[in-house]
Amino acid sequence: MQLLNSALARLSEDYLGGISVDRVVTVVGVLLSYVLAHAFQRIPARMAAAKHIFSIVSTIFLFGPVQEQYTGLIHMAVGSAAIYGLIRWIKSAYMPYIVFLAAMLHMSYSHIQRQIHERSTGAVVMDYTGAQMVFVIKVTSLAFCVYDGRPNVVHPHMSAYQRKNAISRVPGVLEYLGYVFFFAGFSVGPAFELATYRKMIALDDTRARRQLPRRAYRKLLEGAFWMVIYVAYSNVYTYQAMTKPQFYAHRSLLSSALYMCTTGLVVRSAYYTAWKMGEGACILAGLGFDGYDAHGAVQWMDIANVHVRGVELGSSLRQLIDSWNVGTNTWLRHHVYLRISRTPADGARASSTRATVLTFLVSAWWHGFYPGYYLTFVLIALAANAARILRRNLHAIAALPADNHASALRRCVKCAYDVAGWILSKYTLDFAAAPFMVLSLQPSMQLWRDNYFVVPLAVLGIFIAFNVLGAGRFIRSLVGQPQSAPGKKTGKRLKK
Repeated sequence: MQLLNSALARLSEDYLGGISVDRVVTVVGVLLSYVLAHAFQRIPARMAAAKHIFSIVSTIFLFGPVQEQYTGLIHMAVGSAAIYGLIRWIKSAYMPYIVFLAAMLHMSYSHIQRQIHERSTGAVVMDYTGAQMVFVIKVTSLAFCVYDGRPNVVHPHMSAYQRKNAISRVPGVLEYLGYVFFFAGFSVGPAFELATYRKMIALDDTRARRQLPRRAYRKLLEGAFWMVIYVAYSNVYTYQAMTKPQFYAHRSLLSSALYMCTTGLVVRSAYYTAWKMGEGACILAGLGFDGYDAHGAVQWMDIANVHVRGVELGSSLRQLIDSWNVGTNTWLRHHVYLRISRTPADGARASSTRATVLTFLVSAWWHGFYPGYYLTFVLIALAANAARILRRNLHAIAALPADNHASALRRCVKCAYDVAGWILSKYTLDFAAAPFMVLSLQPSMQLWRDNYFVVPLAVLGIFIAFNVLGAGRFIRSLVGQPQSAPGKKTGKRLKK
């Protein structure tokens, strides 16, 4: 729709601070999903085929004429057909791994094409690769769920999540396409399992449907709040500004750190806008319905792209990481890490270190091939390990007894410990995320260099202090813990 894009370009220039039109079009597409979701939830549950068709047609409309991503539609139509054939016809235990490789290689081609285009034009744009990333999570998850549900295969080591989402037979073509091309979460997520989609299709409860608008529009308002933040400050706080030497002419390290943390918040607000609005559209369509509890009350799953409070207020780096891009974290945990850590043939336990490294590489591969992505992922992985070492050794100093009978001094120490954890975790996240937004290697390294490589050096210092110099033994002797078991529970039980 050339007319729509022209109107949105004028809107962006006049009222939205010149935000790129592709971002505005994506938000408009998500907002239109709310209108379509109202119609979708009114289709009776007995007309499942009509719901699937409605979802497919809506996605074609939103991603085609509205967002003008026709190339992406073709890619995912061809990809979905090929993946469906692999799932249906390959009976080997390696079927989900073949599907995984095929989907990732196809997406890699799209990532490379995008990077070539951006290098030639000098402009970073939002194209269909974002939707294809969600698509890859869905089809690879489905392949594993189908394998988990095969009746002639024994899976003694399946997690509760894997058992819950196992599929006893390959879905029909129409249901498969309705799931893969579900309109409300197609462009920005969240990704979810086929079992979750089926519960939404079967939703035929008036009580549950009455709860949908309130839950959905609360997400929309949250997204609108973050959109205001992004529009107001996205031209003021940028990581690109920090790659220029003149930025540091009259700034101290503390001033640069405050600017970096503010920039991180503003950059994340763009993700919060799209992700929260996307969550609301999915909820309005009925996604997340999880049956009833023992008292007959309606239960809802946590359909989330991100837990903003966990990202912004978490007191540990692990909490921040787990709260960000929740659907991707779930996919990596249950369909990558747990699959790698056990062989498909006999369920034998593999090296957890190898599984962790391979999971990290899959995450990096899934995002694309910009050098900045890999700088971010490597530093985050190392920093998370360093943070785990610190918490394992320092927690006993700050933890309160389980009975809460602690002195005022002990409570002050615990408060200081939590505040310090929050500040350090936030700065580490924003420092590590800079290359992810800058993308190129040289400017990313320049930014880190101008900030004295604070986080990488701190991580190195922690590894040396605890793994070489024995700082952990000194701390354990200070608090009276046995020297041989830093993580073992001794004496009084401590509360986190």
